[in-house]
Amino acid sequence: MITPVDILGVNGSIAKRLENYELRKEQLAMSEAVNRAFIKKQHLLVEAGTGVGKSFAYLIPAILQTAGNQKDDSSTNKSSANNVTINNTPIKSVVPSNKSSTDCNVKYDIPFDINYSPDSFDLLPDLSDQIDNEVSYQFDRQVSKTDFPRVIISTHTISLQEQIMEKDIPFLRSVLPFEFTAVLVKGRSNYVCLRRFYAVSQKLNTLWDDFQQREFEHLHDWIKKTEDGSKSSLIPEPAWEIWAEICCETGNCTGKICKWNDKCFYNKTRRRIVNAQILIVNHALFFSDLMLRMQSGGILPTYNMLVFDEAHTIEQVASEHIGISVTQYQVEYNLNRLYNEHTQKGLLMNSNFSNKNNNNEIDTIGEKKKKNEYNYTTEFEELRKIVIDCLTRSDIFFGDLIDWIKQHSGGNGRVRKAGSFRNNLSEGLSKLTEHLRRIIEKLPDAGERQEFRSARDKIISIRDSIDLWVNQQIPDESVYWIEVKTTSRGKLRVSINASPIDIGPILREHLFGKIQSIVMTSATLTT
Repeated sequence: MITPVDILGVNGSIAKRLENYELRKEQLAMSEAVNRAFIKKQHLLVEAGTGVGKSFAYLIPAILQTAGNQKDDSSTNKSSANNVTINNTPIKSVVPSNKSSTDCNVKYDIPFDINYSPDSFDLLPDLSDQIDNEVSYQFDRQVSKTDFPRVIISTHTISLQEQIMEKDIPFLRSVLPFEFTAVLVKGRSNYVCLRRFYAVSQKLNTLWDDFQQREFEHLHDWIKKTEDGSKSSLIPEPAWEIWAEICCETGNCTGKICKWNDKCFYNKTRRRIVNAQILIVNHALFFSDLMLRMQSGGILPTYNMLVFDEAHTIEQVASEHIGISVTQYQVEYNLNRLYNEHTQKGLLMNSNFSNKNNNNEIDTIGEKKKKNEYNYTTEFEELRKIVIDCLTRSDIFFGDLIDWIKQHSGGNGRVRKAGSFRNNLSEGLSKLTEHLRRIIEKLPDAGERQEFRSARDKIISIRDSIDLWVNQQIPDESVYWIEVKTTSRGKLRVSINASPIDIGPILREHLFGKIQSIVMTSATLTT
């Protein structure tokens, strides 16, 4: 059985490949600790400074456990706490003990309902005290089941992802005696949707101005040449408002009925993801997936093991995804996407439906009857008026927030009382979504129905978030606040935000209690 020593040791695979190879004892110690945690199905915290080589230290055990055919040969599961010194700075690695032999009702010496605070990330200091006191707790452990072992590597920065995919993994492939599969996972919106792209190309004049139309035309050549359909392969990248109209979105996907389904770039990537042993993601995508899993959804395939690198950032990222954030610009953008009074553009300016529903069909007694032509012009005109009304309500709602901030100058923007603001905006958005619902099923084209349905779903989500924020109805105890920023043009932009005060119990229930082994590492866990 291959171990990290066989790869990182003085006589290991890397030493045989590189001249003047110098063993990093701290890197090897960390790699062995990660390997033990994976084998014994335990959680691990490792603080290691810059220069230790953390990525190799966790990638090698991840590869060994997914592709190296290693088996759990541990006879006991004992708690261990190891301290390794790097330039007189200790690495603290903590492995909680698994005192039960079953998958359920597991007891740990380390309670992972971590006491988070807004200003600090109190992981290792608290855990050290709790280990000494042998504080324990129980929870039902539901280990994810996969057809084969799979590890998620989650980082905060793109630069670290690029290092792992472009340098570390290719090098390890060259020195390891077996094959393994690793895929960089991007969010769905990073890929172009061919259905949306060609649909937009047929109605440019109803969506964008001349400058945007010319910019869109440059994408035609790229579509013919691109191999992966990823925005990162498009240089220069298009304006965000153009990409938003042609990118893949869950709500805009027509699935198997789409004529582009077999050529879909995202589907091709999904097939690679499902068959990969190691997946590289960023924290934002990971916690988006976790939120969906909490609602019986998901982006990522099931996995057994998880590594958080740059783990000192996960509190902030998790809080952002678990909480609420709605900006004034977000409201305006989604309304203007339906209809922009200034530019006379938007989905509601498309008049291609007016005569498409005027056809003949056979009724039940065999006689021809003429369908009543649906008056899209009248319906769209009414919807445009409702959109304008919603924009007015938005100005009033967010204007009231700005006035409140001015009256409470010197504060932190926190709103402590539910119902502190009038919310006529949600009423207008509800009226809009109801009118959209009535027209969607009457649209003759499946792609257009999906576009309008997606637009409606986004507005419903915004409306519901505003309601939850105004009435302070997030189930967990949360903090609610307002942020006001000034744009480069001097315009005030307002956002409403809410986040659970303590995300520890949420992570314990939906993450630490369900994944068999989680490794968290960073150079700054204790700060």
